[in-house]
Amino acid sequence: MVLPWCLSWRHQNYWAEFGFKGIKIELKTPKEDAFHGSPAWIPPYFWGRGVRYRFEKLLGRKLRKCPFPIYDGYSEVRSLIGNGTVADLEKLAIQAQDFIAEIFRDFEDVSETSSLGKVKSLSSSESKPTLVQLRLSSDLERWKEAQHAVGNILPPKGAGLDQASDRILRTFGAEGWHEALKTNNALFGCGIASLLMGAADAPTMFSNYVTDMVFYYEHGYNYVFPSLETLLQKGLADPLAMRTPGGHERRNAVRVGKQYIQGKIALEKQHKRHLTNLSARLSRRTAQIISLSESSLLGMAAEATARGFDPGAVISDLVFSSPGTDVVDAGCDLVNSEVMNSFLNVTDITDTGIVSEVVLRRVYDAYAATGARMLTQRWHEPVARMCAALYTWHIQNDRHMFFRRAILGWPKARKLPARPQCEADFDEVFDKQYRMTGFCRPLDPRYACNGEDTCDHVHHLLDRSQKESLLREFWWNLVIDPLDYVRGGQIDEQREHDLVEGSRLRMAELYSRGLVLETVWLIAHANHHAWQVNYLFEAAMFGSILDGGTLAGKLDRQEDDSPR
Repeated sequence: MVLPWCLSWRHQNYWAEFGFKGIKIELKTPKEDAFHGSPAWIPPYFWGRGVRYRFEKLLGRKLRKCPFPIYDGYSEVRSLIGNGTVADLEKLAIQAQDFIAEIFRDFEDVSETSSLGKVKSLSSSESKPTLVQLRLSSDLERWKEAQHAVGNILPPKGAGLDQASDRILRTFGAEGWHEALKTNNALFGCGIASLLMGAADAPTMFSNYVTDMVFYYEHGYNYVFPSLETLLQKGLADPLAMRTPGGHERRNAVRVGKQYIQGKIALEKQHKRHLTNLSARLSRRTAQIISLSESSLLGMAAEATARGFDPGAVISDLVFSSPGTDVVDAGCDLVNSEVMNSFLNVTDITDTGIVSEVVLRRVYDAYAATGARMLTQRWHEPVARMCAALYTWHIQNDRHMFFRRAILGWPKARKLPARPQCEADFDEVFDKQYRMTGFCRPLDPRYACNGEDTCDHVHHLLDRSQKESLLREFWWNLVIDPLDYVRGGQIDEQREHDLVEGSRLRMAELYSRGLVLETVWLIAHANHHAWQVNYLFEAAMFGSILDGGTLAGKLDRQEDDSPR
């Protein structure tokens, strides 16, 4: 029999070449009433530290799932995912691969007949996916031309390869980590998501980050960092992480997701020069199945469901990660070689082939509603934490130039908060043909804030955390200072850099102090504000329309044949 503390030592030794002393934090416990509508119980951050966990591990018993709540709603996605097992995820991933292959076969067929420009009728909810030609409405096209004429042109998306600053790497204790793990894109993407979610223990948390690096294959990291594949395989084979609750399921699901990613990349590379202004036309069911695999993070979902979290809610969160990412790329993806942007796939757009301001705003509101419960009520759950951090990732990843997009699109964004703030499920805001229904319901008053820049819910937390002034500074970094910048209307590259780096530094410092739950809540609420209160996401969406077209006929990532 191997004692638990011996396993812990062996696990640390497994990753000894990298070291993770900086992520072995002591979690601070917030005041009981720190968060509006606080859940009755939030799972431990390092859930492998408890006496029951160590005792049952010592005896070789399979750990029982914790009794997490099952939520109302999420009906269709719940029917798709079943129990949320790896087998369930694999079944949907295979369907997604088949749909993507069908889309590109359709492209090849219609290219031969030169009929791609014709908009096809979606006669039933399960009609096969197709590609359609899109264009901006005349009003949006004139606005784009006028803005470009005065120099308001969105630069091409960055490569996301810049390394985090020495100060940040020291704070996380990451100086000796693999180079791919130390980029701002990765560290403040899948890295911070893993750190905010927690794990059985610190070595497992680091191992999880390594396995989640599969996400960056779609950014070309496997070409830039050739040894990343070896590192990934080490994470997937981590024998001790696989013995933690959900650890085996997580790694098997990563393998499933990797197959989808690599298959899609191969098809895009083959056809990239011919995909400009094209978008896939989907049914609602197909859209959810594809969005699930498009997240590239099936491992997170598999671990969460294996631990006992509501499969319907978990998969709904992962589906939301697609619009949560695509919102800042709607205009860019119209001209580059991405046919799977969830804003441009909605049938209200693919039915007409026209991307108009009115319809884009309606699509935006539909997706905003689908994320509201997650960001305000279920913010503490694992995949919800990842989705919440999409807001900070857009800001910090050296790719999306979030503040530049927001300032360029600010004239088009709404200036008053939603009244009321709304929520709804995916199968409520879209019908079976993936057309918008216009449905939403008011968000539960316990979770809807008063809509001020620093709202009553944020004041509630900050007033109960007065000893932690860094929390207030972090909110300023995420919301107040960015709003001051975009409202000013003057592009200032240095100020954008300072805003971005300031948010990174404070985020790293908050983590090192053990203020994980407060950080997660602030990020989630800032994300909710960006969707329904200050509309920074809407501004970034319209700003993306001013893309200069540099990536037309190309993929927005490093490729094996691209110059380094």
